Parts: sequence; C-alpha cells; structure tokens
Amino acid sequence: MKTWAPEEVDPDFELTPMIDIVFLLIAFFMTLISFVSAELVELTLPDANKSSVPEEPGDRQYVSLDINGQTYFGATPISFEALPQALAAKREAYPALKVFLRADANTPHRHVNRVMNACAQAGIFDLIFASNKN
Repeated sequence: MKTWAPEEVDPDFELTPMIDIVFLLIAFFMTLISFVSAELVELTLPDANKSSVPEEPGDRQYVSLDINGQTYFGATPISFEALPQALAAKREAYPALKVFLRADANTPHRHVNRVMNACAQAGIFDLIFASNKN
C-alpha cells in the first residue's frame, strides 16, 4: 500500500518579500516626516533661561508669527481678521483645543497680544509659548 508523503520543501527562507515591505515602510515614514515638518514655519525663537520644555506638546493647534507679524494657522498663512473664526471653527470640532504659539524673537509684542486676544475671542484660554531653552 502506498502512503502519502509531503513534498520536500526548500528550507531556504525567502528574503525578497521582507525587503520589499521594509522598503515600503521606510518610504512611508520618510514621506510622513516631510509632511509633519512642513506644518511648522521656520522662525528664530526667543531664548528663555527658565523655560520648561514639554516632551510632547500634545494636541495643540500651532499658530505662528513671523518677524513682520504675518500669522500662520499651522503652516497656512491667514489674515489676522480670519484667525478668531478659524480658531472657533477648530474649537467646535475639538472642544478641548489648546494653542501652541510660536513667535519670532523679533516680532513686536503687539502682534503676539493680538493673537492672544483672538484665542480669547474663540474661547481658547490654554496657550503655551515656544522658546529655546538656554
């Protein structure tokens, strides 16, 4: 009587599919990093001796001010008049919205004060300021 025997399997491990997956993961993360870094406007932040740097800013909306007072909502330029409405709309979607205010070291304080007032108009009172720690 003839019995069934499994086929001999080549014991070599195929690395090609694993290399393809690793390459795709590397490409995905490199693309993701470029999108994340594109969210921030390049600024010269002020220095603060006694600042505390959070490890993770959390779920905060980035608002940036350049040296000329141009306001950015994330990385998108926005007029100052439209900022309170944009913050209020974002707060409707995320009721616990907080703001991470990034201002250039040479930005006049009147522009920073206007952004703080826009946050207050939108009902956002939790702000942190970006700075470099000495």
